[in-house]
Amino acid sequence: MNSQSTMASRLGCPQRGFTLLEVMIALLIIAIGLGAIIHTTGNATWQTGYLKERTIATWVGQNELTWYRAKNTWSNRSTRQGKTSMGGADWEWRLAVSNTDDPELRRLDVQVFLAGRDVPSATVTGFIGKL
Repeated sequence: MNSQSTMASRLGCPQRGFTLLEVMIALLIIAIGLGAIIHTTGNATWQTGYLKERTIATWVGQNELTWYRAKNTWSNRSTRQGKTSMGGADWEWRLAVSNTDDPELRRLDVQVFLAGRDVPSATVTGFIGKL
């Protein structure tokens, strides 16, 4: 068989198969493509976790606004803080009541943090009127 392939190359017949350079270029293209896929998958996984954290933090903030409204408390500028658990995590929240241009309306800002973090995961704003 060796003598036949040698003879075929001497006669000018094309040989079958790929050269080493062609194989290495194909592997390089595949490696770059797989790297991009892995990067995109990792980024999507991170964003899913971030969105879950932000969604649950928003729920915590909305719950605190609802509790404040349900108590029908009227006060001038004040702040309150507390802790709660939701979605398998511990959360800390800070509620700030501030005046508005309308004396019959107060602004409520709730910042929600994962326990132990300094940067809020979500901030929820609401208003309450004097009844």
